Amino acid sequence: MEHQVFEVLQGCLSDEPNMRMRAELALKQLELNVEFSPAMANIALASEAGPAVRQAAIVQLRGYIGRHWSIGSSKYEHGPIPDQNLKCQVRERVFTLLTSDSRKLRTAAAATVAVMARYDWPDEWPQLFSQLVELLHSGNRDQAHASMCVFGEWVNSDLSDQHMEQIGTLLPQLKRIFVSSSEYSIETRVMAVRVFGDCIEIIANMSSVQSGFVATHAPPILAEWMSPILDVFGQPVSIENCASDIPLKIECIRAIVRAADGLPRLMGAHNTSILEALWQQLKALQEPYLHAFVYGESEHSESATNMLVVCDDEGVSYSVDSFLIGVFEWLSKVSESKSMRKLFATRAEETGATAPTPLFNQLVACLLSYAQITTEMMDDWADDMDLFVADEDEDGYRFNVRVSAQELLQALDAAFSQTLPSAMHWATQEYTKLAQRWRQQENDNWWLVSEAILWAIGTLSSSVISEQESDAPGGRLDLGVLFENNVWPLAQCATFPYGQGRSFIFASSVCQALPTSIAAAFAEASSKAVADTQLHPAVRLSAVRATGNFCRLLPSELVKSHQGTFISGLASVIPQLSEDSAHVALDALHAALRVDQDIAANMEPVISQVVIGIWQRYPGDVLLTSIVIDIVEDMARNKQACEAFAQRALPTIAATISQSSDGMVISSGIDLLSGLIKGGPSPMPNGYTDAIFPLLMQILSASIDGEVLQSGQACLKYFVQKDAERIAQWRDDKGVSGLDLIIRFIALMLSPDSSESSALFVGDLVAKVVQKCSSFIAGDVLAELIRVVTARLATALTASFCSSLLPLYAQLIVRHPSEVIDLLDGMHFADRTGLHVVLSAWFKNYLDVQGYYSRKVSAVALTRLYALGDPRISDVVVQGDIVPNSANKGKIVTRSMSRSNPDQYTQIPAAAKIVKLLLAELEMDVEGAFA
Repeated sequence: MEHQVFEVLQGCLSDEPNMRMRAELALKQLELNVEFSPAMANIALASEAGPAVRQAAIVQLRGYIGRHWSIGSSKYEHGPIPDQNLKCQVRERVFTLLTSDSRKLRTAAAATVAVMARYDWPDEWPQLFSQLVELLHSGNRDQAHASMCVFGEWVNSDLSDQHMEQIGTLLPQLKRIFVSSSEYSIETRVMAVRVFGDCIEIIANMSSVQSGFVATHAPPILAEWMSPILDVFGQPVSIENCASDIPLKIECIRAIVRAADGLPRLMGAHNTSILEALWQQLKALQEPYLHAFVYGESEHSESATNMLVVCDDEGVSYSVDSFLIGVFEWLSKVSESKSMRKLFATRAEETGATAPTPLFNQLVACLLSYAQITTEMMDDWADDMDLFVADEDEDGYRFNVRVSAQELLQALDAAFSQTLPSAMHWATQEYTKLAQRWRQQENDNWWLVSEAILWAIGTLSSSVISEQESDAPGGRLDLGVLFENNVWPLAQCATFPYGQGRSFIFASSVCQALPTSIAAAFAEASSKAVADTQLHPAVRLSAVRATGNFCRLLPSELVKSHQGTFISGLASVIPQLSEDSAHVALDALHAALRVDQDIAANMEPVISQVVIGIWQRYPGDVLLTSIVIDIVEDMARNKQACEAFAQRALPTIAATISQSSDGMVISSGIDLLSGLIKGGPSPMPNGYTDAIFPLLMQILSASIDGEVLQSGQACLKYFVQKDAERIAQWRDDKGVSGLDLIIRFIALMLSPDSSESSALFVGDLVAKVVQKCSSFIAGDVLAELIRVVTARLATALTASFCSSLLPLYAQLIVRHPSEVIDLLDGMHFADRTGLHVVLSAWFKNYLDVQGYYSRKVSAVALTRLYALGDPRISDVVVQGDIVPNSANKGKIVTRSMSRSNPDQYTQIPAAAKIVKLLLAELEMDVEGAFA
């Protein structure tokens, strides 16, 4: 067996693709032999097998363990599981590899041991933990590294608060390795800090159930570790020690962040010391960071880069970026703590006014420095403008020092809303002087400083506007000076397009606080820049964002004169944008068409062409489709434009959904139809029903796609809401009315074979049919419809589906309480009446009913039920309050524990439950009124 496996492994390493594929298939077959794992372990141990084959053997063994070691594995594949004797052999041999001279073998063996530990420790491999600790304590530096690799994977994924004894044994060893810089490699020390962070997270998770234990044991642990961590933070970064410094700093700040997140109160005692150390680091790193990452062509760039970016023995790169991000994250987490308040703000005893401390001023100024655009960002934007758009989005997916500084500024704004404006004013003055000096010296980096100032203030635009409108004393941003020294120079400098674009975005973000003349001038400039093809794409895209802001924030009278230019410019740029960038221009177009209805109606041909065109290009894009739907609704609400817009849009939408086989595209098209109907008049214009309804019913009757069916239910609801009479009068070629087709569709959605997710919106549709079409439906048909809904409610499994059906009963009971009770009491489902089914589901899922209106109708319906005093209601017994479960008390309840000891509830009369629910509803109203 061993020889056979060895030959197959050699084939797996072949350069010839066909041979490699055959070998991999053969290896899969060999896995079905129980002797496979010992053979792999023996090959990994055999020095004569060669490094490549040994490495392949241990890697393949790790995968095998995940698939065949335990039936409890999430990756388990059918096949024989090795017995305990074979497992013991494999464990011993793989553990021996932790002492190998080969670094690659040790690392791979460590990963394999960690996987085995997941299934075998402590029951089948009880000595493992002590063996690994012994390697840490007595082994050489390579063996300690291997042991740390095991703990690095094992502690994070498999240890919990049930293993505090082991964690207590491990922590002293981790600290000993961490502080022993001469005995252990930087990589091993980094892993020791990482595992310490894992242990802190486990301890923090115990706080909710064993707060006394945590309060007693966590403070000494934190105190013991803080001293060496602060020593690491205190070491200056330099070329001489960078190889052993940056990675350790990164892991230390990550551990501090985890501790601050999980144990904020206990970490409060250390926050001042940590801040002092980190503040020195921020100041010391500022100039090297700028030379390495921002001012790329400076004479110090190369030496600064060598100092701040290092690689370990495995070729893994470590950058000071990660450390700075960690520092800013820690500051964000602790900014609201009491220990920070006295360091960042002072309060005057006479007036009670707060003022920033010198430290707070300098911190904000420091953030402006780190917020400057890096050369890497500009290189990325030059290659792909979609990245520029993504980085400007509030929820952009790329995280860097600039974004981290932004999050810290926002956290400081939340914690020190009265103090930050003064600090920002001071920082802005300092950096404006620097930008002016560099501009006079013809230093091209001046624009980066000015851009960072505008970017940072724009991040806090809502606070800036509030501060401008208030009469609060203290330092205040002078927007006039800011525009003179930073905005206008950038706006007039086409040499630096990212700075020029920032001037547009900034002006639009604070336009409410600007003089009318300046706001109007920038609005006009933005409208021209959007359509100017000679400008840099970054400037045009920035102008697009600015256009949306101006249209949303400025009075319509001020931008009305530019609305046509806005719309035509945006319409010209949207077709040129990719799927990842078009949402910015579409959003701006949506804002622009809302300025004035008459102008939007005159521009309808342009709007309809570009909006329907972009949807045709990207019908499956959820974000774009949502904006298109909003625009469609607004155009449908525009009385002067709705008919013309519909005439252009309907043929395209109908053709797309009838010809496509993609459920997402069809669903998207139906959502557009819903927007047209929802926003349109009632009754709908002539031709709507004939153009849309037959095709819609044809698609819904043949579809099994959940998204299509959900969209169809919503669309039919709006049809019924806007044009119930015409739907009832419409007939197909067989004489079946539109209302009958809808009722058949409802019955299909509520059949036992239909999934609850597919029918999630059918409850709204039924309620709307009963509300709008009761005069067109025979009494027996209506009763049968209610019976079908009740039958499906009796078997419903999910709270979301139950709650979606309940508004129907609430609406019926508000209008005809006695008749509905008679009808439901006459229905029988197994051993329950329809009344019992409805009341049980209603009371159990009352709080899950969605929508303010539906909740209030539900509350009114409960009062009608209670006022009836019907004994049939009082006879129904429903679920009451939860009974405390002593078996799960003081524990984190897992799913298996919930199954073995499920929650128990009291049983109370329905009338009593109604009173409890109404009191809870009243309490929520009172809390909302005083919130």
